Amino acid sequence: MSISRVAVVGAGIVGVALAREITSRFPDAEVTVFDKAERVAAHQSGHTSGVVDPALAAQPGSPEAKLAHRGVELLVPFVSERGIPYRECGQLLVAQNTDEADRLEEILARAEANSIPGVRLLDRKEMREIEPNARGVLALYAPHTAVTDFTALTEALASDVSAAGGTFRLSTEVTGFDVMSNEVRLRMRAAAPESHDGVEDDGDAGGDDAAGSSDSEGRDESSSRDESSERSDIDDQVHEAPRTYRGDNTTGPVIDFRDELRSRFGSQDWFKQVEDTIGSLSERFSNPASGRSRHSGGGEPRHTGAGDPRRTGVDEYREPAGRERDRTVSPEDTEVFDLVIVCAGLQADRLAAAAGFDEGPRIVPFTSDYYAIDDRATDDSAEVVRGIIGAVPDPSSPFSERSVVRGIRGGLVLGPNTIVSLGRERYDKHGFDLGDMGSTVGFKGFWKFAAQTAKTAARGAKSAVSTSAFVEEIRKFVPAIDASAVRADSRGIRAQAIDAEGTLVDELRVTTRGRLTMVRSLPKSGATSALATAERIANQVFDGPADADD
Repeated sequence: MSISRVAVVGAGIVGVALAREITSRFPDAEVTVFDKAERVAAHQSGHTSGVVDPALAAQPGSPEAKLAHRGVELLVPFVSERGIPYRECGQLLVAQNTDEADRLEEILARAEANSIPGVRLLDRKEMREIEPNARGVLALYAPHTAVTDFTALTEALASDVSAAGGTFRLSTEVTGFDVMSNEVRLRMRAAAPESHDGVEDDGDAGGDDAAGSSDSEGRDESSSRDESSERSDIDDQVHEAPRTYRGDNTTGPVIDFRDELRSRFGSQDWFKQVEDTIGSLSERFSNPASGRSRHSGGGEPRHTGAGDPRRTGVDEYREPAGRERDRTVSPEDTEVFDLVIVCAGLQADRLAAAAGFDEGPRIVPFTSDYYAIDDRATDDSAEVVRGIIGAVPDPSSPFSERSVVRGIRGGLVLGPNTIVSLGRERYDKHGFDLGDMGSTVGFKGFWKFAAQTAKTAARGAKSAVSTSAFVEEIRKFVPAIDASAVRADSRGIRAQAIDAEGTLVDELRVTTRGRLTMVRSLPKSGATSALATAERIANQVFDGPADADD
């Protein structure tokens, strides 16, 4: 394949690793990386616990297992050469009952079949020799599991791309593609300013403190506060981000999602006012796949200028003056490339639909909250957990995994606490995106997944919305954790691919048409296997599918 200009859409760890792989294979090619964020690793790649996941429970010989193994092989020498923090600290999975002990036996068999070195089972005495504060009936120990800094890793990869002559076009939003026989025309525009992802320690989710939060982003002081202050509080939280990617799916029921919202915001005055409107949103969403709301005149939603309110599906709500900058739509520009590869994560399905690909698998966002205990919080904090202690994975409850990790720079990281996200890129705890919620609740596959995991999800519902309940779950296997020392830390949003049958897609899926390639989903160990995944994608793009797994 003859190429001189290549575009990679997405500056997460896989997209940047892929750009680096291309510059290595084609030193004379002009490689450009696009992302609407203001920095690399702005989303999922930059919000993790830092665990180098060996994929202990992966099916023996599966693509996921191969990618994780190859990923570690490539990762270790790279971080060593570049001086990126990397510490082998070992990992314990601790069983609390006989059912979990049986699952540990299965995980051990898989780990051994996948040639993960040193993995073994430990009784109570042996586990306490490794981690004195671990408690359980049996543990599986993986001594070579490590932690690293994936943000620093992504930045180092980006540095290599730049050194090889590659270019990063950040704050640039790709809006569409025109695929021709030997080139791809990329449509783009200047991205709207990012919302900052500050995390507040608000105790239990949905607490009263959120109701008292205020907006200081340039609110018009001359407006009548008495008449509009309560409505402005709603506007700050019911905010529709600029909608870019449009699919064509107009089918699928929208099922009442008030329980999810009520669990987070039920005690707040604004929610009580808007609840009736939320209940009627099922009649407003005519295109759940794109988040498009119903308009009386039909057709596409209008993109408004700074002086018009954006339609959110809740027509009577006005956005505050401080949000007007988010509504300005920049003019589109185009550039032509010989090859375009899209690694868009949270927007993978929407960009695929914009390019005319099949809509499946669809992306459902899941919020992952992490908590921290600083070394200075307790005198013996450094001794509470030496490496990684985690719960035993439950296949029937795929988002119930949680662990305590000795961070790469000290302190403890607890998490993730995972729940369905109310927005693909909404990191604030008091807001949601109506279009993104419509995309989730209008997808039949999501409800099939929810039905399949309903029993286990119900058991974990309290810990999903309550920080204190989550910490108590952690204390089941590390009772020495001081709940009073736990503080809120980072929040990430996981781009989980789900197919129409409600099955989680935790594998690499890549589809190609002509000179355009779409990465539709990534393996669960995506950050760990980033270098190997980039290698695999490049093999498939440049050598063809037959060589992709070699």
